[in-house]
Amino acid sequence: MRDPDAVTRPTYTWHARLRMAQRLITEAEVEDVLMNFHTSYTGRNGNPIYIGRPNGRRIKVAVLKDSTPPHIITTGD
Repeated sequence: MRDPDAVTRPTYTWHARLRMAQRLITEAEVEDVLMNFHTSYTGRNGNPIYIGRPNGRRIKVAVLKDSTPPHIITTGD
């Protein structure tokens, strides 16, 4: 488990908010993935992608490369 203080509250693109609403993904679930991901890789655009299982549900979170705080581009399940 990663240090919860190591991740500041993320910001979200309009697209990320849309996908979260469509897929019923909460901000708490996104933050959980960022703190407790089990898999990470770099997407084809160079952006980091994190996969975790908050509450047993597989969720994928794409973050804008080198953004502080993390700027969420999109989410998926």
